[in-house]
Amino acid sequence: MRLLPLLVFVVAFPLSAAEPTTANVWTKVAPPIAGQRWDIPLGVAGPGGPLLVLGGRTSWAEYKKPRPYDVLAWDAANSAWENQFPLGRDWGPPRGLANAPVWKDEYFHFRDVEGNTRPNWTVYGTFSLGQKYDFDPDTKKFYFHAHGKTFSYDPAERTWADLNPPTSPTSELGGILLWSSMCYDSHRQRFVLFGGGNIPTERGDPGTWVYSPKENTWSQLPLDRQPPPRANSRLAFDPVAKKIVLFGGDQLQQLINDTWTFDVVNDRWEACQPTVSPSPRAGHALMWLPTSKRVLLLGGYGYSSTTEYVASLYRTLPLEAWLFDTGANSWQLVRRWEPNESPRGPSNFFLSAAVQAGSTHDLVTVLADGTWQCALEAKGDEQATHQFGASPKATERRTGSYDPAWYQQDVPPAEPDRVAAELRDLPANRWVLRPTPKRPGMNMDWGSAVFAPELDQILRFSGGHSAYSGTAPQVYDVKTDRYSLPFAPEMPLEFVYSNDQVRGEWSFGGNPWMTGHTYKSTGYDSRLRCLVFAPHEFLYFFDSSTGRWTRGPERNPYRADFYNVTICSTPQGAVAWGDKRAGGGAGLWRLDGQERVWRPLDLRGSLPSKSPDQHGMAYDSKRDRLLFFSGSDKNKGDVAAYEFSSGEARWLNATGKDFAAVPSRETVYLPEADAVLLGARAAVEDKLHWLIYDCANNAWRGIELPGDDPIGKGTVGRSFNNSMGLMYDPNRKLVWAVGQYSHVHVLRLDNSASRPLR
Repeated sequence: MRLLPLLVFVVAFPLSAAEPTTANVWTKVAPPIAGQRWDIPLGVAGPGGPLLVLGGRTSWAEYKKPRPYDVLAWDAANSAWENQFPLGRDWGPPRGLANAPVWKDEYFHFRDVEGNTRPNWTVYGTFSLGQKYDFDPDTKKFYFHAHGKTFSYDPAERTWADLNPPTSPTSELGGILLWSSMCYDSHRQRFVLFGGGNIPTERGDPGTWVYSPKENTWSQLPLDRQPPPRANSRLAFDPVAKKIVLFGGDQLQQLINDTWTFDVVNDRWEACQPTVSPSPRAGHALMWLPTSKRVLLLGGYGYSSTTEYVASLYRTLPLEAWLFDTGANSWQLVRRWEPNESPRGPSNFFLSAAVQAGSTHDLVTVLADGTWQCALEAKGDEQATHQFGASPKATERRTGSYDPAWYQQDVPPAEPDRVAAELRDLPANRWVLRPTPKRPGMNMDWGSAVFAPELDQILRFSGGHSAYSGTAPQVYDVKTDRYSLPFAPEMPLEFVYSNDQVRGEWSFGGNPWMTGHTYKSTGYDSRLRCLVFAPHEFLYFFDSSTGRWTRGPERNPYRADFYNVTICSTPQGAVAWGDKRAGGGAGLWRLDGQERVWRPLDLRGSLPSKSPDQHGMAYDSKRDRLLFFSGSDKNKGDVAAYEFSSGEARWLNATGKDFAAVPSRETVYLPEADAVLLGARAAVEDKLHWLIYDCANNAWRGIELPGDDPIGKGTVGRSFNNSMGLMYDPNRKLVWAVGQYSHVHVLRLDNSASRPLR
């Protein structure tokens, strides 16, 4: 479920009878707006202009139901929101549920099914408006930049326009810009944009851009100094100081509370050093108060460190109102409200804001669990400022499993000799659970793991969708039975624990985003001693010795597809199996370790079809070939072989293949047995047998493996676990498995106990 953002705006005085007059007290003046909305834009159309809700994201199914119109105006006299249909359109009553035309699909464009020009708010997937909009009092229009588009809304004419400028931050830099802010600079009559991420620059952000409504052009400012990258930190223009104020934000692995100003006269960023600052936060509202002549900060969110499944990693902070005096470089707290006396903000979205002068106070209106209003008296409380304020260099990070230091805290000293003895004395054909003292508590659904024999480590980058979505892999040291985390993981905000992924490349730290799931798109390259992550446009390498990701210099030659891209380790370099970018079916590529680019392999013949969790491949070192397996192909259960020497792929017609029509993602070649163990089981005579492909005899065999079962209940008739990674350890001739919650299992396999499947 998505939480509605906290929406903030300020109206002109005199106040109507329906509006509160008691200073600094919140009053709920209207119930929630019907229908699902989040990431909602709103503002005030100039001095004395109407308060407007200007859309807001919603789901495809939700929009098909009767609901208030996208654009709404606040009727203060009657404490109600009114539909602002385009002039001449009769789509329902002035208030309440309406039946506006829907859009033809879930892509971002400006035509509904009847041909009306309107932005589509039902976009599925990567989309974030954030605070990339503001009102221009000179042209009397709102301007937006979202999903690579720049567009406007004219409140007087009630018309939308796709402005289609020749360039923009996204068209110039690429990617889909998320979590940014822009505000209007009335001194230079332009918009300034800063912040946000998901842009493929070295900083991972767009830098500072300006947009001219008059010229309909975007341009990037070539600045020597800029604030560090951040997300969900709003900009506010101080017309007295002629400076734009920026505070705090979410760097995705930590919240910060620094203060910066942008001198619009000289186009120069300046770091401020106030004595006391608000605590670290992001998603806060930041607005200029014309009556009080200061900048107001309101609300924001902090972090949660939960590892519960599909739980929010964010928490709404107690509602606070802070004032920033730009000339004096000082913050003061006005008031901190208790939850029962104030609206509650969103957990990881902006509090959007606009402002208009009142006669004695500024009226703040918040849209959360209804419409709330507060007549703000901008007077600081010195005692509360020091009680709830923080050092201007404070940060907030997640704790527990998200903290690299946690894995070494309160843990007994490692005993490598004891671990070596226990692994040496393992019983044959029985899974044993390792007594790891601290494991990552996050859910690692729908992915695999790799074994790094040169490092004696298991490396895992798994999760996505409704599971762990951070940028940090997990590292398990076999010699000490200990986990570590190389760095605090960056979390991609609303794409954490959601039915989605970020359609983009990398974070502020240059780390790859977790895809919707990782399946078998992670592998290992023994020459580089790196984990390889391959489903994006670029190839990524994780080196556990440095704890860092790097990326390849070229775009991958196959189609980016986390469902089906599959990686296999070979002594001559990792091999990728995917679909060619330009069509033409499947292809194979081998990694050039020196250049860190893929080189195509000749391929003649057919390979199994690819389907998530159903297909896999293994390297047969005795014959220098690849073996392919599939549980969903027309030849399901059979084995295909690819010969490096000839480039030919052929089906082997394996004996017992009818028993092997199982999910085949996890495959490991065992040199001592000259066999491939599948991470799946088949029911034979009412017993579950792990499947083994006998390479020499081209035949399937089965074996019962009791003990601490890494598959557990599984997902397909107890035959397979989509969150288990299976690996071979050539140093000890053991098989390792890691589970959904990073449980580590180990097996000494004696293949002589297996039996043919016929």
